[in-house]
Amino acid sequence: MNNKEKTAKILFDLKAVKINVKEPFTFSSGIKSPIYCDNRVILGYPEARDGIVQGFLSIIDAENTDVIAGVATAGISWAAFIAEKLGKPMAYVRSKPKGHGVGRQIEGAEIAGKRVAIIEDLISTGGSSINAAEVLRKSGAESVEVKAIFSYNFKSAYENFDKINCKWDTISNFDILIELLKNEKYLSEGEAETALEWNKNPESWGK
Repeated sequence: MNNKEKTAKILFDLKAVKINVKEPFTFSSGIKSPIYCDNRVILGYPEARDGIVQGFLSIIDAENTDVIAGVATAGISWAAFIAEKLGKPMAYVRSKPKGHGVGRQIEGAEIAGKRVAIIEDLISTGGSSINAAEVLRKSGAESVEVKAIFSYNFKSAYENFDKINCKWDTISNFDILIELLKNEKYLSEGEAETALEWNKNPESWGK
């Protein structure tokens, strides 16, 4: 079992994957979905948590990374775990500048001239990660790359990251997860078919 399959198994074992065709979930992007991956559940399980951190380490080029930066809020804890493991400076990026004090949008390590690995828990269309990447670039980062636990593999995410010329990678993804859920009999044939159809055209599904 490779790292992507191990990560999907962790999500399955912790019941982080939820299915509800009748009452779809709503993503922050506004997309309606019959399947939802709640990665925050992992934080409560030290052994599983370590497995995810090891997965991140397998896709981060530590020698060419100066700073680990979490996307607020879900990416902050993972950035902290990874930075501690690698002995790297850490920062985090808010969705918008702080409304009081000195009004920072980036907290923690110095970013200017640094090569930054942006840590996110989940990617749907890529909106929050792309926002963080642009904020870091405007603050003088030499380079930015996005790393996440899971991606729904939406076509729009690939297009959005291409638009800003930003590399990205995930420990696991939708295709691997669906294959696992089918093998484990967690999804019925009808549910699996619904999930696959949704993934092809998520913006218009259920409307």
